[in-house]
Amino acid sequence: MKQRLAAALVMIAALLVAALGLAAPASADDATTSATSAEKKANKAKKQKNKKCNKYKKVKKNKGASKKQKNKAKKSCNKAKKNLKKANKKVKKQNAQYFDVCKHGCKYNTIQKGVNAAGEWQKKKNGKANPDKVNKTVATVRVQPGTYTEGVLIHGSQKGMNFNGLKIIGVKNNLKPNPNARKVILQGKNAKTVVKGTPGWVQGDPTKIAANNAIEARNVDDIVFKNMWAKNYLNNTFFVWASNLEADNEHCADFVMDNLVSSDTKSYGLFSRNCYGGKFLNSEGWNHGDSALYIGETPCDEFDWTNKGPNPGPCQADPNWTIVKNMTSHQNSLGYSGTNSKYVKIMDSNWYNNGAGIVPNTLDSEKFEPSGQLILENNNIFWNNYNYYSDGSTFTTVIGNGNPTGIGIMLYGTDGVVAKNNNIFGNEQWGAATFSGPELFEVNEGDDAKNMNNQFIDNNMGRNGVDPNGNYDFFSDASGGGNCWSGNNSSTFAPGNGSVPVSTIYPACPQPTVINDDVSAVDFGAGLQINTAYLSPLEPWRDLTTIFGLAEVRPSSLQECSWNITSPHPSFSDNGVTYKEERALPVGDQACQELEDRP
Repeated sequence: MKQRLAAALVMIAALLVAALGLAAPASADDATTSATSAEKKANKAKKQKNKKCNKYKKVKKNKGASKKQKNKAKKSCNKAKKNLKKANKKVKKQNAQYFDVCKHGCKYNTIQKGVNAAGEWQKKKNGKANPDKVNKTVATVRVQPGTYTEGVLIHGSQKGMNFNGLKIIGVKNNLKPNPNARKVILQGKNAKTVVKGTPGWVQGDPTKIAANNAIEARNVDDIVFKNMWAKNYLNNTFFVWASNLEADNEHCADFVMDNLVSSDTKSYGLFSRNCYGGKFLNSEGWNHGDSALYIGETPCDEFDWTNKGPNPGPCQADPNWTIVKNMTSHQNSLGYSGTNSKYVKIMDSNWYNNGAGIVPNTLDSEKFEPSGQLILENNNIFWNNYNYYSDGSTFTTVIGNGNPTGIGIMLYGTDGVVAKNNNIFGNEQWGAATFSGPELFEVNEGDDAKNMNNQFIDNNMGRNGVDPNGNYDFFSDASGGGNCWSGNNSSTFAPGNGSVPVSTIYPACPQPTVINDDVSAVDFGAGLQINTAYLSPLEPWRDLTTIFGLAEVRPSSLQECSWNITSPHPSFSDNGVTYKEERALPVGDQACQELEDRP
């Protein structure tokens, strides 16, 4: 997503870069609970055995006891012994599926060693991994508190391994699940990833490389990551994916990432790519050079799928949705980014203090354009005014020049996004923006990034006037078609140059669905995409009320000059949490005046 953001005009790519029925794997805690129950039964059986056999000893020594009494006591003792043996056997069998990792005293002192042992065990129990078959017996790698300086690589094609359904969970020292994710730390500084023996490795290659990711799972289904904090990695923290090359025949589906913390990485935090469905739950991320959460390249039923033509079919006939719930993302370049993502529901989450909040986008850098078929519901999206292009940012962005900032929801070339019942406030450029990436400006080849069929319904804008969005609640570049706005309270709309009625640019819902072939990615009339007065010479940055103007201004930090800044914003609390506003250093009035005075 990043390469195209750096060039002029191509910079516009920098304009970005349940009803749903998931067939979820069993909870990562289920096996632990089952084992605990078995251990309790074994302890109870041991007490019964001691009680019965001690009684037999007393009866046996009692000269006054009859032969019948002695036989009865002996029989009870033997029965209790058999019950104990049976209970211990069950505990042993269940414990065989656990691979315990700790710094001292466990069989495995690294997560990678525990994972490899678990993969071998699952292969013996289930045979070769098969995406059409769920493993009946799965292993759990239980990671005890401590700091693990390593990168973990899980490759589903590795010989002798079966990782489908594997669970990696942080636990307490007593081996019970640990709700405090920050007790199990994966540290990326000076970390190495063991690559010896993995697919593609040959004799003579380095056996270890610098750790790009905390845990990377490739070509694996139903994997679970839970109760861990990963930080300071070269690229990402928790990463699941499959190759998009048909010849590789890889598959990724139905992962679960739950109660994870991610911070201080070069690119992304929680990351899925080319996967059929999954869950991101109860997690938090900050200080990422791109986004805390990224969902990219949702695969289609056919490798050559397109939304072009007179009668385009769906990407997936029976969609496998990805659920994002109770996510907290703050102080990143983007809160959420999703290039060519589809069938994603983002709900009940908090997106604040980012450069931009929720950013689905369409780019040529990944397959299966465009992004679309998304639901954004019941989220708090606020204070996304972190000018990461400015001095004083706590992280270094990997996004090139021209990515718009100060925006809550930013839909770049999306088709069929529904944003409803969200709280959107305190975003100092626009509350929610939707626009195309035209081929005319060398943004995306083939005009795949069109502003189509997006709906904004029943959103609470600006906290009922307590904390308004800066310039306008809503911005559309007036390109594409099928977009609509209804039921959003206290709403203001970017009007453009006045030549097109606001009611035409922002029509009420519902609107007829349009297809790619019938709409254009370009609109010069409304004056929202670009101010035509600055086409010759090409200086769109002279009008920062347009989307091209924002993308073209240099340095990109000067986008802030167009914000309607409120500092500080009114306090905001929700569900017992009071949120704190964070900013990079402001660019200052002098820099903005110099921009205005440029010849």
